Amino acid sequence: MSISDLSLKKPHALVVLLLLGLQVVDSDEASCGEGTIFDGTSDTCVCDNASCNTSSSPTSHAEAYGLVYVAGLFDTVNFDWGRELFDFTVGLINDKTDGWFDDILDDGTTLVTVVEDAGCDPKVALPAYWDLKTEWGHPLHGVVGCRCSSASTAVARVAALEGVPVVSPASSSARLSDAEEFSSFFRLVGPDDERGQVGGLINLLRTMGWDRVTVLQTDTAYTSDLATSFGNAWVGYHESDETTGATSWTGEVAYSHTIGLNADGSLDEDSARTALASVPTSEPRINSRVIVLLAHDQHAYPLLRLAQESNFQPDTIWVGTAAWAGRTPPQEQGLLPTGYIGLEPFRNQDAVYQDFLARLQGEQAIQGREVMSELPDYAAETMHDSLIALTMALSRVKPEDRDNGEKVLSALRDVSFSGLSGPVSFTAEGDRANPRYGIVNWQNGEWKEVGEASPNLNGTSVRLSEICWAESGCGLPAAPSEKYPVPPPKLPVWVWVVIPVCIVVAMALGFRYWRSHKKKNMLKEEMKQMKGIDSELADLEEKVKQAKKRQASLIQQRAGLQETPSTWSDSTEMLVEVFPDNDEYWDVCGKLRETMDDAWITKVWRIQNHPLWNYYNFHKNRLSTNGIDHNERSVWHGTSSLDPGIIYNDQQDGFMMQFSQRGFWGRGIYFALKSSYSHSYSFRPRGSAPTERPEGSGDEREMFLAKLLVGNEIMMDRDKSSSAAAECRDLTVPPTDPATNQKYNTVTGYTAGSQVWIVYENGRAYPDYLVRYYRGSRNHKKTPFETKEEAMKAKEVQPEQPVAAGRSWSWFRDDAAADQAEQGLSSSVTFTKGSGAPSDAAVWEYLDATGKWKRYDAASQGKIENVYQQFSAGSSPVSTLQIKSGEWRYEIDVDSMKQTNIEHSNRTKRKIRRRQV
Repeated sequence: MSISDLSLKKPHALVVLLLLGLQVVDSDEASCGEGTIFDGTSDTCVCDNASCNTSSSPTSHAEAYGLVYVAGLFDTVNFDWGRELFDFTVGLINDKTDGWFDDILDDGTTLVTVVEDAGCDPKVALPAYWDLKTEWGHPLHGVVGCRCSSASTAVARVAALEGVPVVSPASSSARLSDAEEFSSFFRLVGPDDERGQVGGLINLLRTMGWDRVTVLQTDTAYTSDLATSFGNAWVGYHESDETTGATSWTGEVAYSHTIGLNADGSLDEDSARTALASVPTSEPRINSRVIVLLAHDQHAYPLLRLAQESNFQPDTIWVGTAAWAGRTPPQEQGLLPTGYIGLEPFRNQDAVYQDFLARLQGEQAIQGREVMSELPDYAAETMHDSLIALTMALSRVKPEDRDNGEKVLSALRDVSFSGLSGPVSFTAEGDRANPRYGIVNWQNGEWKEVGEASPNLNGTSVRLSEICWAESGCGLPAAPSEKYPVPPPKLPVWVWVVIPVCIVVAMALGFRYWRSHKKKNMLKEEMKQMKGIDSELADLEEKVKQAKKRQASLIQQRAGLQETPSTWSDSTEMLVEVFPDNDEYWDVCGKLRETMDDAWITKVWRIQNHPLWNYYNFHKNRLSTNGIDHNERSVWHGTSSLDPGIIYNDQQDGFMMQFSQRGFWGRGIYFALKSSYSHSYSFRPRGSAPTERPEGSGDEREMFLAKLLVGNEIMMDRDKSSSAAAECRDLTVPPTDPATNQKYNTVTGYTAGSQVWIVYENGRAYPDYLVRYYRGSRNHKKTPFETKEEAMKAKEVQPEQPVAAGRSWSWFRDDAAADQAEQGLSSSVTFTKGSGAPSDAAVWEYLDATGKWKRYDAASQGKIENVYQQFSAGSSPVSTLQIKSGEWRYEIDVDSMKQTNIEHSNRTKRKIRRRQV
């Protein structure tokens, strides 16, 4: 759905989107989408014309070469393990031989991912999502994230406009169940209302026999929605339910308070102290021993520490939600007292979980990383299951339809499987079906599972004998009451009591007035100090903003100073063909035939990728800065089944470890000295026709001639012994050089008669040339010239003119050459005199877009007929020529009988014919 459609069908969503843009885009940094302009008055992006769109994906599905692109949006600070687990799951999905969901994307599609920090804040998450849509350079087939509901709300609202699936592992806000506003949003947790966590929380409280609670909440969108849902479901009279066996009861909230946050998102400790001080602990008739704390873990644990330090009501039973219960508090909070109780999404830990954990532990051991004894958080399980659910849905959609959000979302609604977090399926609203929650109890510095809760009272059970309570101890047969005993009133002996009572009341009132006045003065002073701090912070933020702008400018200037090779032309294309009139062509040919003397070149392309060249030079400068000879070599690399276009079109890494496979020297990027070795891994271009390269024939192959920064290398002989072979095969990084105590840059060895080099990082190789060739006898049509001398001899018949590096091979095929050939100037193509007019015996025609045959003009008729006659007679190997017609230039091939529009971006092809008259 476009923005213009949305303005008619969902005007409220358009307003929200614009407001979100206002929050996260500064006016001097605004970047508006196609058909929009930046309005400095309102500081928003507004429609400029009827074609106003939310985005325009820079890469169509047809250009994606059988890839699926998925982004992970996480809170990378609190989920510091998220990237590792996400990448590991991606590796399992892409490996179709490991037995882990091998049926997902088993049609040859590769899953490509990127992870961005979404924070826990829509002001971070939404720009991160927008950058992916506009700057990544690939179509976005789906998103896994975010963690926090506020961030997911912002991203899901925008993603719904174009039907981009968003699957969250942890966002539980009830408002995200609105299937109309968040039509592309799914999640692996239940909603925060009676259908999910709120229902489970209420059943936990009822199972304990409690009906009066105090509610403390932090000032966030998540806790606000959660508090509203809890209040609506808890407060008031509830009739008995025969189906669940629940008796009638009345829910009460003794006291509620909202605790503020600082500008940086941390807990406002002064607001927290005010909230604790305001709880009516001295009023047993209305007070409750049970406090429901609605907060994220980064706010809940500092509040609990403050309560401990202030000796706040030590026998309080703090009850938490999944946002903090079950999560380990930071070490700086110290050892918190026993007794907290709460809910967390159910930790499955069945055979599927154990299998995944064993695989992860094995990979961590191989990589030399810390080995996890268990997954760090329930969100680790739901993160895995979110990615499985999304890719399973994409797998069920035809590759050509994976850009169709409606079809992917339809498939996602029908997903059902057993994941790390248990059985996974979705409701019509995109929520997890039949959510379950574990009941956990904080005991001696760790959380212990003591039961299970669900929105259904019959699905809730607690093992009371395993619970430890604050101040009351462990193993009680029943839960402590939430109500304090009310002392009985004394008999009114007013005769001798009235006067002392009046005095006490007066003193109490005076004391309360004095304390209140003192607090007000303290708050005024604190507010004054806070204003000063806020002003200083604003100044610092402005300085940081200016510094970032300067940094970006310097980086751009540095990139502009990088020198490009002298052989590069002025072409703006990344793929520039090198013709036989260029020495580069024969240099590449010589290197190819050094070890394959039966190889013949069809085409050579020079790669002119400026961002990738700058990245390559960055690594070269880094080696030089560290005092290491960069030791640059010219080497061969075959891409097997991976289309070379993915490498030479990439503007960041080029040769990527992500596509590497495990070989004799471990998982790395392999390069060879001999072309004959890389031939075994060459790419077959037939049946895969990117727009910038013509489709190849069945016997043609392609591989790269690349530049490689070898640096400090180590020779590792894998044939020395079986232990040496095993050591080489287990490599993930080069070994350490004992002379420098630093790792070698490159590993080298010999296999199949060739020296090979292996690197284990991106950026150290540049795809210099892409070579298309075939082996066997020379095909005169594909390879007109056997030697450089033959090509230069053909060139000598042309009028003298300067030849720039990389210029077109037009002197051999264009109209000017044909005209000169008519005058007897070409040794390769000889036209008969007077052939400017059509032949009396035949005419040449092309099939137009309406299916009708049309004649070429008179000048073109003669040129085409002359090339045809000489090619048919065998006097010339050339079957092609170029003609100009209207605004376009066409290439005519009298061998394949095809016409190609060589100036149109689609390179439109049409049939031609020679008809006898």
